[in-house]
Amino acid sequence: MKHSFLFILFLTLLFPKAQSQGFHAGIIGGATMTDVSGVDMTDSDNDFHKLGFSLGGLVNHKIGKSSLIQMEIAYIQKGSSQPPDSTVSNNYYRLALNYIDVSLLYKHIIKFNFRKKPVDKFGFEAGLTAGTLFKSSYSFKSVDNSPIVNKLDLELLAGLFYNFTPGFYMSFRYSNSIIHAIPHQSKDTPFNPLLTIQNGNNLVYQITFGFVINNEKNDN
Repeated sequence: MKHSFLFILFLTLLFPKAQSQGFHAGIIGGATMTDVSGVDMTDSDNDFHKLGFSLGGLVNHKIGKSSLIQMEIAYIQKGSSQPPDSTVSNNYYRLALNYIDVSLLYKHIIKFNFRKKPVDKFGFEAGLTAGTLFKSSYSFKSVDNSPIVNKLDLELLAGLFYNFTPGFYMSFRYSNSIIHAIPHQSKDTPFNPLLTIQNGNNLVYQITFGFVINNEKNDN
């Protein structure tokens, strides 16, 4: 409840206060395709069957002609799943991990010439995401269990973006945990085995759309 209140308060205060002193506010939303490495007990691969969404707000500030710093806060659905018809051994499950994520990104526009015409719509972004677990659930063969999940999620993020207009863009992102979402404690977790460094990590692909209010040309 405390996290949801802070999330709503942030979005309420974000827009009127960020439009001054070179800061611009906006909204973000999109789709996620996620997995948690090592959770699939059938073949231990990452199939990214878990689909979800993200929704939140942003504030950014231009730090150069082609670069800016952007902070985001968003509700995002992560986790892992295997549908009943996707595994021969019938080890179907669903792990839902919902977070409130705060991200700090560096974004830079890539300028180049194409057919002797300048192009400045594409760019790359990279940064760090810190998430607080909002809600979690786990069911194996439709039987509910209590998952052992770390409350803090810390991830490195990288991606590419395309500016449709100075204030409207789309980005394709990938992030991977620095802190394991599922602790490496085999005696306390229903997942088996969690033995490698990568296992237990949140793996997240995102398609995100952003709309920046009162944005000026080349601010994104």
